[in-house]
Amino acid sequence: MAARTAGSRPVDSQHAPAAAASHLVAGKGRPPLTQMMAVGVLMSMAFLIVYMYQVIDGLHREQQGLHREQQEMRTQISQLAGTNQYPSGSSHRLVTPQVRPEFLEARQFGPEVGLRTLEGADTFAEAERRKLAAIFSTGQSAGVGCFELADAAANTIDVSSLTGCNSNVCPDCFVTPATLSQGTTLTIQACSGAQWVRSTTRTGIWVYTFINTHATYTVTVVDNGGGVTYKIPAGSFVTAYCASALGTTNRLYFPSTDLPTLTVDSGFTLSAGAFDASSSTGAFTTSSGTVTLSGNTAISGASTFVTGTGAISLNGDTTVGPSAAKTFTVGATGAAGATSLFGALTVGHSSNNAATTVYGTFLQTGAYTFGTGTGTISLNGHTTVATAKNLHMTATGAGTFQTGTGSVTLYGDTTISGSGTFTTGSGVVQLNGDTTVGLPSTSRTFTVGVSGTAGATTLYGSLTVGDSSNNAATTLVGSFAQSGLHTFATGTGLISLNGDTTVASAKYLHMAAGGTGSFQTGTGSVTLNGNTQISSSNTFTTGTGAVELSGTTLVTAGKTFTVGSPTTAAAGTNNVQLFGDVFIGGSTTGQATSLTIYGNVAFTHDGTSKTFTSSHTTHTFNGDIGIGAGYDLIMANTGAGLFQTGTGTVQINGATTIASGKTFTALDAGASAMKCTSGPTETGLYCRSSR
Repeated sequence: MAARTAGSRPVDSQHAPAAAASHLVAGKGRPPLTQMMAVGVLMSMAFLIVYMYQVIDGLHREQQGLHREQQEMRTQISQLAGTNQYPSGSSHRLVTPQVRPEFLEARQFGPEVGLRTLEGADTFAEAERRKLAAIFSTGQSAGVGCFELADAAANTIDVSSLTGCNSNVCPDCFVTPATLSQGTTLTIQACSGAQWVRSTTRTGIWVYTFINTHATYTVTVVDNGGGVTYKIPAGSFVTAYCASALGTTNRLYFPSTDLPTLTVDSGFTLSAGAFDASSSTGAFTTSSGTVTLSGNTAISGASTFVTGTGAISLNGDTTVGPSAAKTFTVGATGAAGATSLFGALTVGHSSNNAATTVYGTFLQTGAYTFGTGTGTISLNGHTTVATAKNLHMTATGAGTFQTGTGSVTLYGDTTISGSGTFTTGSGVVQLNGDTTVGLPSTSRTFTVGVSGTAGATTLYGSLTVGDSSNNAATTLVGSFAQSGLHTFATGTGLISLNGDTTVASAKYLHMAAGGTGSFQTGTGSVTLNGNTQISSSNTFTTGTGAVELSGTTLVTAGKTFTVGSPTTAAAGTNNVQLFGDVFIGGSTTGQATSLTIYGNVAFTHDGTSKTFTSSHTTHTFNGDIGIGAGYDLIMANTGAGLFQTGTGTVQINGATTIASGKTFTALDAGASAMKCTSGPTETGLYCRSSR
């Protein structure tokens, strides 16, 4: 760091502060005589020291054969001349004609460092105008001027040891090696007892030089006297002093941190500690470069914070007035720029119901969510939900959804999940699409109105109740009326008509002609007002009760009329009772039909005489014929019919009368047959033989 004086060139403040700063004089005139004498004494001592090191240097050159190298190292560098005094107005100034510390520090190293001498300097003034060279050899061997550190995270060096630097006495210069793969911490131990040449412990005060040649890593220098730490950035160096008996033992004294003014030509890095300008009332101004504040930044009191017109990036949590009501304003009315918030935005708190007012358009882009609190949400303008997006209320919530008096149009499916209900107003409800009540696996009811106040239900399309896998019941508590020339069809399951069923005039009640289902009535009477026909070869079977045929009954030609069956013909069963006349066949020629009776034939009467009349054809009785007591077997006396018995005995228990003129032939043996007859003169019947 260079301290500047008015009208002079900069002087290196690291290599010329100690001695010069100790000789401050008042005023701006010529130095007093005492100071000149002190300078002369110092210069004489310097010449003596130079001479001593020249002798030492010659001895070492003879022993190590390093004459050429040491001659090159002693090459003198032209020094800058000039004064170093405080700025105008200061009551003190630095006296420049004195021996600089860098001139003395080179004398401590001996030949391994390279002497800085006043060779070629004819006068004291010429020596003052020149800064002589500091040339070091580097490495870890004996005799080097600047010791190379190890490539390690920590280098601990005891400079009071004769073997502190790779089994050698340590020089006063330390440098990073050619290869460094990491930052390193250099600890200088026991600098107050540092070794001098020829195993002599130093006295007084001397300087150490630390050089970091690496382009990336940092060297951290630590002493073991006061725990002082000094970081040397990449590509830089620093010098520090150590005293044998002054101040704190084994402490390194680095350059002062107190400066009257500070001008930094390049970067400024604060590795630790606070940056405190609280006692200054001056302004803090940066250039156009970036200002990075890695720690907390607090503006106390009622002071303001104003930025320029460039972009402002707040990379951490930002709070406006945590303990007082403060406003956060972006721009002004009519001149506000856009505000972009890339993180979550919270307005208010659970204990503070803060309002948010938006006077312009609110637009949210991307696939992000929008959530409100539990309070009332008012949408005072038209609200549009984008294509393929949802408008959802929480499925488990108990809130209600309500629209205004305007029409509601739902273009997509509408589902009411769970056990939620759907209630409309008293106006017309129009369902223009297919309507399903209940899930396919859930039994649900569809109710119109309530008992006693139900309106009419009109269905203009087909009505399906249940399906092939679901025998759904339909219950009509009221009347069922179907108008027009439309059909009524049921499924194949059971049909129960629990009330009176009427088929309108001239309408049919048909079962499918090819069907195999049965038709059954209850125990009540069945009245058929029209013709009844059983088609094809189907049968007509009644129950075991009485069958009454009130009209003429016809069994079609070629068909059999059977009562019972042969296996159930026991006495008293399968009776046929006819209360009217029974006709078999017709009176017209060719209509006669046979009557075959396999059982008994009994003629009874109800107290009045009954007759049995047969036709004029032959009658064959294949069994016994009995005539009841008091009843006659009379053949018409005008008929010409023959009465003949079989070969069995003929028994006549009563009187036998042969009509007048008729004969009775007892033996039919031709001419000799016996004949019984009554003569005109004989009384009774007499028989005679014709022979």
